[in-house]
Amino acid sequence: ESHNRLPLKGGVVAGRSILCPYHAWRYDLDGQLQRAPHMTEDMGFDASEVQLHAVGCESWGGFVFVHLTPDEARPFDKQVAAAAKGFERYPIENLRIGRTISYQVRANWKIICENYNECYHCGPVHPELCKIVPAFRDRGGADLDWERGVPHREGAVTFTESGTTDRRMFPGLNEDEQQRHKGDLLYPNLFISAASDHVAVFVLRAQSANLTHIDCYFLFETYEMEQPGFDCADAVDFWHLVNRQDWAICERVQQGVMARIHKQGIFSPMEDWNLDIRRYVTDRIGQFVVD
Repeated sequence: ESHNRLPLKGGVVAGRSILCPYHAWRYDLDGQLQRAPHMTEDMGFDASEVQLHAVGCESWGGFVFVHLTPDEARPFDKQVAAAAKGFERYPIENLRIGRTISYQVRANWKIICENYNECYHCGPVHPELCKIVPAFRDRGGADLDWERGVPHREGAVTFTESGTTDRRMFPGLNEDEQQRHKGDLLYPNLFISAASDHVAVFVLRAQSANLTHIDCYFLFETYEMEQPGFDCADAVDFWHLVNRQDWAICERVQQGVMARIHKQGIFSPMEDWNLDIRRYVTDRIGQFVVD
């Protein structure tokens, strides 16, 4: 944000500087003001004292993470430790985007996180998915070792309608990872779902209290994408089906949350992971909650 509160998204990046489109103030890429037209020292103006707001920036797995208040952030390596360990044999940072689908979901982002973190709903909401992972029908997969990954049915190796694909498995996966699917949620807005041959990544951006923009990126090996006739539709179409089922049910939950008669219900044993989003939010706004 510039001196006049104008967000610089959409500003011009020219060489090694950022130009504000409003008053043409120019900043270097570290946010230090370089030039301000018609602002001079005899006005009491000192350009060295003017900087853009500093943010924290880290990277992992090919993703760039930004924290607006870095002094308040937990150590980054601790935040991504579980995901880094769980996906250590997946070549995520070397994959390429094969397809992107964007969604506008009329639901609060926390409802979408909550939905991602449990499969109690999978039986009634995702019949096609349950054909690939029958364990989802059994108590919502409550007895599964989620860190090990969810097991496919016999003969299935990936998330497609048939459970099979012509793409090769990622080199270096262990035997479990060749037969299972792994997922993780990096709060507040990144979902990573890894199959043996592709990875689906979801980036959430809250637009309002009841609207969330989601970009879903489908990642594949460069080796596969350079093959003649490369086609990722088997994975993308299956995910698009499952995604639309999820977004539709999340939108209905949002309608219920907004109803005047809504009261917090009872959690089932299959929804233990839903405590995560509550802990995350409570840790950050708990001090503002008044009984």
